[in-house]
Amino acid sequence: MRQYMFKHKFLLVTTVLVRCIGAAMQVYIALLIQQLIDYVVGGDMNGFVKAILFAAVYFSLMGLVDYLTSTTQAIYLKKTLIALKRDVFKGILAKDYEDFNKSNTADYLSNLTNDMNLIEANYITPFLMMIGDVVIFVGTTAVLLWINPWVTLAMFLMAALLMIVPSLFGKVLEKRQNKVSDKQGMFTSKIKDIFQGYEVVKSYRMIPSVTHEFNVVNDELEDAKFKSTHLKGVAQAVSMIFAIGTQIAGMAIAGYFVLLGQMTVGNLFAVVQLGNGIQGPIMWIMQKVTQIKGMSGVNEKIMALIEVGKRESNEVALSEFKESIRLENVHFAYEETPVLNGISYTFSKNKKYAIVGESGCGKSTLIKLMMGYYRDYEGQILVDGQDVKNPIPLSMTELASMIHQNIYLFDKTIADNIFLDQTFADIQIKRALTQSGVTKFIKLLPEALKTAVGENGKNLSGGQKQRVAIARALIQEMPILMLDEGTSALDLQTAYDIEKTLLAIDELTVITITHKLSEEILSDYDEIIVMDQGQIVESGSFNHLLTQKGAFYQLYTLKKDDDFSVAS
Repeated sequence: MRQYMFKHKFLLVTTVLVRCIGAAMQVYIALLIQQLIDYVVGGDMNGFVKAILFAAVYFSLMGLVDYLTSTTQAIYLKKTLIALKRDVFKGILAKDYEDFNKSNTADYLSNLTNDMNLIEANYITPFLMMIGDVVIFVGTTAVLLWINPWVTLAMFLMAALLMIVPSLFGKVLEKRQNKVSDKQGMFTSKIKDIFQGYEVVKSYRMIPSVTHEFNVVNDELEDAKFKSTHLKGVAQAVSMIFAIGTQIAGMAIAGYFVLLGQMTVGNLFAVVQLGNGIQGPIMWIMQKVTQIKGMSGVNEKIMALIEVGKRESNEVALSEFKESIRLENVHFAYEETPVLNGISYTFSKNKKYAIVGESGCGKSTLIKLMMGYYRDYEGQILVDGQDVKNPIPLSMTELASMIHQNIYLFDKTIADNIFLDQTFADIQIKRALTQSGVTKFIKLLPEALKTAVGENGKNLSGGQKQRVAIARALIQEMPILMLDEGTSALDLQTAYDIEKTLLAIDELTVITITHKLSEEILSDYDEIIVMDQGQIVESGSFNHLLTQKGAFYQLYTLKKDDDFSVAS
């Protein structure tokens, strides 16, 4: 974390310098009070008037310095937090697919919001303020020694008790601060889940139950925050007791020397004022040290994300697809649950493949492996004879586009969701819009491609969202197109039209997962791959598989009555 605090050195130095000037000016107030009191006690009207006029100018300057302190600190915090959030965001996106999905997205939201607020309030800001406290302490000590060393010694002996506060409360506060961070993440996750499931909540009379769930996580969060704040309060109270003792000790010794005639009344008032400069800084420094120590867990979590973003990607993007994708005895498991069991198959360039099978048989996992989403499989996946995992990991991002089963659209326009911040030639745009069927429905929209889709495309129908996703994939003009139920939200006729178009593209390898066992569609595929329990049990053309009367025949017979036939 310290590297970010020193990232903007000029701003940091400026902030520290201005804060030090302000702190030193606070120390001098005690000497100013001493002068005023001594002028009053001595009956020196002329000196008193001069001191008052000087005080007026002095306090005006203090106001200016205070403004500069808050301004420079605000600028420094802004720059530091921008850099910190940027690198945390980069680290989150740098995670591989499998590692990213091990955490809830709400946890990442919490990292970028709640944890950043905690770092600002309990780490960076206390550090800056502590610098001023140190200056006040050093300056106060110097002035007290000048006034009377014995008074200084007495105050130091009492103030030393403040040193034990961090050791008493530091570890416990760290645990409670970590718990606050965890509970904030759970709270964010629950809210996100409820709001995203709003339609289900309304449709199934779930308001009482989700309200109860909200109340539980809300209560737990506020309870964790209360316990953390309460402990801070206890630590502060203990510090305050020791601080008051420090000030009383200083006043007692100073008063004794005034009675002996070895100090002036002005000196006594100065000691009273300076007492805050001894016990106050020590008390606040100890409290801030406790706060900073309590942030170690949160800091470690954030820095771990940042380290992920610093790692240089060791993947090499494949730029050309010449022959085939070949799987050799591929095994894969989610945690300890086997999903793929000894898959061996070759997908040849420019051929069209349909993968069918019951839900949970491993179809989606198979194409995710080929896309490089998971690397912890056994066996080999070879692209044009090159192992995508060894010795150098190879990336499919330049070779293959994928249309996912669950379409996600960003809260932007249709055009934004298709182009994805890239620039394409007019002919590419026209071709992608036509092939995907987007051209048909955007004619009915007042703003056409500039139509806002809303959060996750809520302004579009399921079929429209799917066509946008198809256009998004096609416009990239990759040699490989993979579809995970890529036309499932479309009516059979529209699905048929789009798939016919895709299958007619000669220079395109198509690998489709489908549940629509329509002869009109499946008969156009070069190969139909039948999966069952993580294995390929059959493959061949539509007619060949029907003739064999094996696994595909059983599937087709069971489901053909559920699908409407499309007239040719």
